[in-house]
Amino acid sequence: MRLPNGYGSVYKLGGKRRRPYTAVITERWTDDGRSVRKYLGYYVTKKEALEALATYNAKPYKIDGHGITLAGLFEKWKEHRKEHNKSMPRTYLAAYKRMKPLYNKPFVDIKSLDIQELIDNCPLAPSARIIKVLFNLLYKYAALLDLTHVNMAQVLELPTIEKSTMHKPFTKKEIDILWKWEKRDFSARFALLLCYTGMRANELLKMKTKNVFINERYMVGGNKTEAGKNREIPISKRILPIIKEIYSPDNEYLLSRDKNTFFTYSKVAYAWKSSECPALKNHLPHDGRHTCESALDDLNTNKRIIQLIIGHAGKDVDERVYTHKTRAQLIEAIDRIFL
Repeated sequence: MRLPNGYGSVYKLGGKRRRPYTAVITERWTDDGRSVRKYLGYYVTKKEALEALATYNAKPYKIDGHGITLAGLFEKWKEHRKEHNKSMPRTYLAAYKRMKPLYNKPFVDIKSLDIQELIDNCPLAPSARIIKVLFNLLYKYAALLDLTHVNMAQVLELPTIEKSTMHKPFTKKEIDILWKWEKRDFSARFALLLCYTGMRANELLKMKTKNVFINERYMVGGNKTEAGKNREIPISKRILPIIKEIYSPDNEYLLSRDKNTFFTYSKVAYAWKSSECPALKNHLPHDGRHTCESALDDLNTNKRIIQLIIGHAGKDVDERVYTHKTRAQLIEAIDRIFL
């Protein structure tokens, strides 16, 4: 089939080649009427070469950057984020590892079906969603570099996320039981700290003493997400006595095994599982975070306040700017739960 004038050409090269077909376009014409041609790439089949030619003609891209692989673009994107003081979330790095089958493929040659296969082979629905998010970000960056303006990630189908039943909030009755066990059981005390702060277990374990301000009744900590990092966490009046008791300026961490060492999650999880406190039997440490969020919501707490305490991003939370007024609102909100 004859291709339209100015569309480009597909050739089969001689010799034994792993990719014998090439797609070529005319980039420009010289003053004396000669064409200056550019190779789009090399392909295993004629069909692949024709598809590459069709993609280029549908929306031309910068050919000089055509050879940039997915791995190469990711590294350039990482540097771009670093230059703009943007951190690299661990979820993105984990998603990138799942893209390994496409590392060495030119980015502009990646098809939607290639990405869809990665998603279909991903065992966890949330992880599959992060793969799509990451590809969308890479396509935006590729457009910034004028490599391609076609986003192959837009048409991807994602698996349905089933509602998790793994975590459930502590009841008011269970909270009361935890208070009865607080003095004699480390895990009960640990659970109360989680329930009244909304912190993740590792956030509490890695809370540094220098970031605990007892008189002002707040702590600065958090990890995992941009919205959760270095947030101000109000100290409820219910757990303030516990914080005062365990606080020591000589220790690096609020919960210290010794002067400079924090408890590991594995140790805490083992103690939790081994505890005889009946309120812990059907719960996991992360349930404390759900408990705090649910308790705040049950009291019709302002959504923005909940987001700031828990560390969730929201459309109405553009910046985490903590004024004295905001801090007072956080403390007032946390003081109301489980009275």
